[in-house]
Parts: sequence; C-alpha cells; structure tokens
Amino acid sequence: MGKVSGPPPGGPTVQIDSSLSQARSIRWNLTASGPRPNPQGSYHYGMIKPSRTIRLANNAPVINGKQRYAVNGVSFVPADTPLKIADYYNIQGVFGVGSIPDSPTWGSGYLKTSVMHADFRSYIEIVFENWEDTVQSWHIDGHSFFVMG
Repeated sequence: MGKVSGPPPGGPTVQIDSSLSQARSIRWNLTASGPRPNPQGSYHYGMIKPSRTIRLANNAPVINGKQRYAVNGVSFVPADTPLKIADYYNIQGVFGVGSIPDSPTWGSGYLKTSVMHADFRSYIEIVFENWEDTVQSWHIDGHSFFVMG
C-alpha cells in the first residue's frame, strides 16, 4: 500500500445537521442488511420456531380455456400500477393481500394480482412442492433465506 494522494475530502458546508442525521441513521439502521440477532439475541437461526409455514405448490390449470401456470391455484396477473407504488401510496384495488392461500387448494385455478401478507421480521418456513411431471425453478426475493433440500 502506498501513501494517500492528498488530504481527506472536507465535510459538508451546508445542512450539517441533516448530514449528521443521515450518517447516524445509516450507522444505527439495523434493517439495512447485515446479520441481526434473532429474538433470543443470538445467531442460532436453526433453533428459532417459525411463526408460520407457507406451502407453495406449482400447478398448470386451464383457466378461461387457456393453459396457465399457477402457485396454489393462483395464476399471477401483473397490475397496470407497479405493486410497490400501489402499496406506498395506498392505492386501492391494484392487488389483493391474502388473495393467495398459504397452502395448495387443489381446486380449479383463477387469475389474480396476488400478494401474500407476512409480518415484519417474522421467521417463516416456506416449503416448495412440485406435483407436476416437469421441473420448475423458483426465483425468490426478500431478506434472508436459508435453503435446505
């Protein structure tokens, strides 16, 4: 390592309180990535009892005369309004929270802009089931996942 090429950059000259507040929020915001202790205060995630189990089964029902692919009988239909914008601005009628069941229903399928509710910082066990003759891949987004198989 060599020497630095000059002095460190200067701090802000205006809105110093705002800048300090922002820096403190980043340092103390525990929701911004990184490992966090579980409710018992340790990192033994395998010992935490999940508060909920969600079973997701892919299927291929015929809906309105067309072959569709679905999860728990619900074939997702994208909304005209992005879901995060609809949620942030509380726009009604864009999606239905709870419109997809927590486990397979094995009934006829339906079309829906479905969203599943989850409690903030809860530990949820998600089980992926495949009862079809073909292999399905899953893409999951969220915060922390521990894959077991």
